Amino acid sequence: MDFSDEAKREIEKNLGETARNISVDEKERTEIMNELRSTYYESAMKEARSRGSETVTLTDARTAKASVSSPRETADCFMKSYATGLKRAGFWWRLAAFLIDSTILCMLIFLIMSPILGFMFFTGMPINDDAAHEAWFNSQSPTIEVLFIATVFTVLPSFLIIILGYYFVIEGHFGQTPGKYLLRLRVLRTDGTKIGYKEAILRNLSKYNNYLIIFDVLIMLIFFPKEKQRGFDRIANTIVVHSKA
Repeated sequence: MDFSDEAKREIEKNLGETARNISVDEKERTEIMNELRSTYYESAMKEARSRGSETVTLTDARTAKASVSSPRETADCFMKSYATGLKRAGFWWRLAAFLIDSTILCMLIFLIMSPILGFMFFTGMPINDDAAHEAWFNSQSPTIEVLFIATVFTVLPSFLIIILGYYFVIEGHFGQTPGKYLLRLRVLRTDGTKIGYKEAILRNLSKYNNYLIIFDVLIMLIFFPKEKQRGFDRIANTIVVHSKA
């Protein structure tokens, strides 16, 4: 039976969406994709035959997709069956990823804050002496004062977006931060499925307090060394695994 180019692209698109949510090694991934490809193609051919055609069209491929399941549901089903075999990342791997992320985050913060730092440097604004700072500010022209206030109110929202978005949004959307991506680590739910924003927020709350993150890591090392979960991982029901994807 012939397949139109549009039908082939639709099927491969569905397979690609499924593959992005499957975190297993390459051999297992290939086996899963081959199995799914056969299922999609057989379902699409069945749709074409039901209307008496020997050519599978885009409509047939989309109908087949609806009859099978969504790419996300399909991926979740496979990941749940592989969850117990996933290799969890230990302390040193996670520390390395955290240090990479911290370095990237510091660089981003410096870039965001550079307008304010540059303004303070070139105008000679005092920092540590409150009285000198107030005297300096009162001595400036209204134009300089307005420019400084505008700079602060432009930079601070960007600062907050970077600080909160780095872990909450990036990890919630992609399942990994840049540091984890470089080390091929991924955050998943304990059942092996992809995390969302809620899990990303819960598991990363401790990273915004130096004492809390130390306590959080100690919980993993003392109470959950086998599970390799921080305290906030337990709250969020998440794990960090080695990903070949």
